Amino acid sequence: MPELFTTVADLIEQVADVPAGQVRPEARFDALTNWTSLEALRLLAAIEDDLGVQLDLREYLAVTDVDGLVALIAAEWDGASR
Repeated sequence: MPELFTTVADLIEQVADVPAGQVRPEARFDALTNWTSLEALRLLAAIEDDLGVQLDLREYLAVTDVDGLVALIAAEWDGASR
């Protein structure tokens, strides 16, 4: 899952113009510089485009930190492979 974290962190940095050092597994989205609801939706679109995974909007919006988002994506991948 470290590879997935790196990919998600890169997407967050690109979408929200967040400094690289701020994106850690325990980082809360509401504490990130430049983070707004628009960035949240842009990140969702980037995840779906770049990673080829379709996330439930309610589940996605309920995630509060980067580690939770990585876990949500991993769970979706696991569920899709069954």
